[in-house]
Amino acid sequence: MRALVKYDRGPGLVEIREVPRPQPPPGWVQIQVRAVAICGSDIHIRDDAHPYWPPITLGHEFSGVISQLGEGVEGWEVGQRVVSETRTGSCGVCQLCQTGWPHVCPHKRPPGIGINGAMTDYLVMPARLLHRIPDNVSFDQAALMEPTACCIHGLLERVSVQPGDLVVIQGPGPIGIISLLLARIAGARAVIVSGTTRSARHRLPVAVRCGADVVVDVGKESLEEAVMDLSDGNGADVVFETSGSPQAIAEAFRIVRRCGRIGAIGISGGMEVPVPWDVGVFKAPVLTYCFSSTWSAWEHGLALLASGKLDLAPVITHRFTLDQWEQAFEVMENSEGLKVLIYPDIALEN
Repeated sequence: MRALVKYDRGPGLVEIREVPRPQPPPGWVQIQVRAVAICGSDIHIRDDAHPYWPPITLGHEFSGVISQLGEGVEGWEVGQRVVSETRTGSCGVCQLCQTGWPHVCPHKRPPGIGINGAMTDYLVMPARLLHRIPDNVSFDQAALMEPTACCIHGLLERVSVQPGDLVVIQGPGPIGIISLLLARIAGARAVIVSGTTRSARHRLPVAVRCGADVVVDVGKESLEEAVMDLSDGNGADVVFETSGSPQAIAEAFRIVRRCGRIGAIGISGGMEVPVPWDVGVFKAPVLTYCFSSTWSAWEHGLALLASGKLDLAPVITHRFTLDQWEQAFEVMENSEGLKVLIYPDIALEN
């Protein structure tokens, strides 16, 4: 079978290669991949700007069908439609694992990063990490469960958006738009989405279609003025920073209300980011870092999809075959769309 492989360290060094079909070890299952989404981390791995362990098949946002059971697997059957959490490698015995935080275990080696991922026909995953895809949920939308679960864990479980909150989403990328959808479901009274002029053409219009009350091109407009206008000068109850932009991170402290909440999920890519520290001290907001996802976030997300309350269709803007991976990465990298799906060879046959 063919796979998109990051075969060595260094910028680039990604190509389609013939690889053996993996066999599931005891407790694992083999999954036939039906759809896989490109994450920003896939691009960073290509550019040698993200932790990874080569040679590695890329891709950790996927949906598929169980095609083979490893020895000792119970409760699962061949043919079941599934998605999978990405906390492969979590040790299960460290303090974090033992206290309910296996998704941040330092030994974690996710698919597409530490073990072979989903930009291929088949991969293997531990049965304990699987979740069933509801019958009325498509493979395409199910492939976005990983970023959706990250947003649920960050925005709803950690930052805890409440009914009546004024929420600002900084960054209209996939994480930002999914967070917008979730904030609306959670009962936010208003949601402001901000982005740069670079993202205004393709991404801010999607935010409007997904229910943003106000969108702000920070290259042309003042986000702070928009927030103060909607909050009677008090500031936002919640600022969810998804962009990783140092400028946006600093602005989060200026637009949050006193004793409000800031959620940080965007990766800056730098070692240090300057912030207006004294502004934060005097406002006393709660700053919460949001990383990865919990079992409950995956179950919550799948239930929202099954109920129809969450519709991820607007987030999927492009679809490509595995052979078109370079074009797919370019679309994602240039902010020409939101989520970009790749279909491996086996998916095109089904």
